[in-house]
Amino acid sequence: MPQMAPMFWTLLMAFFTLSFIVFMVKLYFYAPSNTPKGNDSARLTPKKNWSW
Repeated sequence: MPQMAPMFWTLLMAFFTLSFIVFMVKLYFYAPSNTPKGNDSARLTPKKNWSW
């Protein structure tokens, strides 16, 4: 069915875009939790990563 091709590629691109957005949101929210805990001196030093 050739008429299904535009819908297929649109849904495929929407799936990859949505998965990329979900990946970026997870990276944004879960990356600060990977820092080592218990050291207060790390908060006083300038951070190497982005502040946002």
